[in-house]
Amino acid sequence: MLGGDEVIFTGTYKEFSLGIRFDLNEKKAEDVGGALAYLSSVIEPYAYKFSGIDTKKIEDFVKLDGKGVSAACSFLENKSTEWNKLVKETVKKPELKSAADSYLFNRLLSAANVKFKVSTATLEPEKEEIGKQIAFIGKYKDWVSIKKLSMEKVQDYEVSGILSGINFSVVNKAFDFSGMGKDDATVNNLTKGKKKSLGNALLVLKELEGKNPYIICKSLEAVGYRPYASSHMLTGAYPDIKPPKVKGRKPKG
Repeated sequence: MLGGDEVIFTGTYKEFSLGIRFDLNEKKAEDVGGALAYLSSVIEPYAYKFSGIDTKKIEDFVKLDGKGVSAACSFLENKSTEWNKLVKETVKKPELKSAADSYLFNRLLSAANVKFKVSTATLEPEKEEIGKQIAFIGKYKDWVSIKKLSMEKVQDYEVSGILSGINFSVVNKAFDFSGMGKDDATVNNLTKGKKKSLGNALLVLKELEGKNPYIICKSLEAVGYRPYASSHMLTGAYPDIKPPKVKGRKPKG
């Protein structure tokens, strides 16, 4: 039997170590969204780091002149060709290009101070004892999510897989709980007929000034550039990593 409403994460692998719990009993849905966003902010860098891409090269590559959507657009306009060359140096397997592309947009939006996820918690997490597995438990009213990975003979990509899978869940569930307007009609209008390409991502990005984080995130996702870590970015290189099913609109790539 599960306990009360709470979010728990515990796990350790190499330099990554985290044990936290949010007590969500009698908390508002917005507090739950913030708690999930906090968890994402901590685990996501390691989901990318253990995926097999060179995160440092991408971080060094993303240098912006200014802030906001316009600065992100200017970067893409000037650096697209250079990125296509650099990406070959950032991945251990060609099939990990999706992970490199995802991290590019993750760092690009972050460097530009463009919000594309729910803001992190105002609640303070409690410390939780770290066990011998990576484990996530989320429960709030009718929502329940449990994900676990044993640490026995585990490989980097498997740790990336579990962290990415958890991150996918918490990023999207945070939107559900946040109360933010989930304007899928606008997303569809902005992305209709656009296949995956940096050029199309740029066209979409130019229309996102002033839009809320949900529209920004889902518009880029719809043209094949999910700007947050998810297990989808790993399946090409590691077929045993299964992506979660996406309800409704299916992003490209």
